[in-house]
Amino acid sequence: MARSLPRLPGPRRGRRVAPRALLAAAPVVILTALAAAAGALWGFRVVGMVESTVMKRMEAATPDLAVSPQMTGTLVMKKLPPIVTNLAAPANTWVRLEAAVLLEQKAALGADPLVGAITEDILGFLRSVTAQQMEGAAGLRNLREDLTERVAIRSKGVVRDIVIETLVVQ
Repeated sequence: MARSLPRLPGPRRGRRVAPRALLAAAPVVILTALAAAAGALWGFRVVGMVESTVMKRMEAATPDLAVSPQMTGTLVMKKLPPIVTNLAAPANTWVRLEAAVLLEQKAALGADPLVGAITEDILGFLRSVTAQQMEGAAGLRNLREDLTERVAIRSKGVVRDIVIETLVVQ
């Protein structure tokens, strides 16, 4: 036969919380609410002070931007057509280059033949480059320097710089 376990006394239903417990918890709740409110007010005050200090410093420290004679507003950006070609090695690697050139404003009006010649020159150069030469930040920097030099030579100094917008090697 199964033995039945003795019943333990459980909480009484309908039992009210003693007023002493409420009286003991009330000061803790009130002090917690006051501390939270004081912390929030102090935080807003500190944020406002820091914000105003930073704004004053920014207004006081407006730098005088020295304008380079190279970039005085006489340059125009001319976008090159996208260049897609295969690399020298490995043979199954393709590259897509989208770039723009910065050239003198007076030369920008009749720049279409120059842009075509620059595009052909970049295409020929990219066909001689290997994928290893373009790896990493140093490879990209070297590629940009080589392209800038070739473009400056091709344009006889009319083009000041080349901007590589996208370069995808696949």
